[in-house]
Amino acid sequence: MSVNPTQDHDDHGTGQFTWDDKTAEWYAAEYGDHISNDLTIVNIGLAPDDLLLDIGCGTGTAARLAAEICTAGKVIGIDPTAAMIRISREETDENYTNLKFMVGCAEKIPLADQSVTIAITINSLHHWEDYKKGLVEVVRVLRPDGSFIIVNDIVDGDTFGHRYGPLEKPVHIISILEQAEFIDISLEKYNKEGAGIYLIRSKKP
Repeated sequence: MSVNPTQDHDDHGTGQFTWDDKTAEWYAAEYGDHISNDLTIVNIGLAPDDLLLDIGCGTGTAARLAAEICTAGKVIGIDPTAAMIRISREETDENYTNLKFMVGCAEKIPLADQSVTIAITINSLHHWEDYKKGLVEVVRVLRPDGSFIIVNDIVDGDTFGHRYGPLEKPVHIISILEQAEFIDISLEKYNKEGAGIYLIRSKKP
């Protein structure tokens, strides 16, 4: 996973670096409580008994918000960067008994088959090393009729959080979901405090 820390949150250029303690701490300070987390969780229609997986959970903000709703269920956050998981755990108090953080990546999710009712990924899909393998894994861990939610910040009014490549715009994301045979795909747009997100819903095929 790579990003240039001198650029905008979602303007990922050609500069690369390795996620480590230093860059994870930088991300936590700059974007840990980004409004996209709140916009996502309040709009995806979580139920108290949902079993939610947050792929690329970063510092765990969205996972904690979800855990406050899924009081009879469970929330699991995974991230391939150990430092992110460390920060997530440090920022999560003992009252979150239904929340767990684990080191893991989209291409090899450390969960059993059909173990979650909903999977989300916020500002993360473009960091997956192989999104096709990741989508296969999402299908594997979702229960029948489970939901997959992809969220990214809106950049320049149309781009999907980054400005090049096969995942540039919402239409591209919808296309890869269709290729992976997800169904009931829909695109939504939400704004708050001057920030906006695209939220793409889909169902397990």
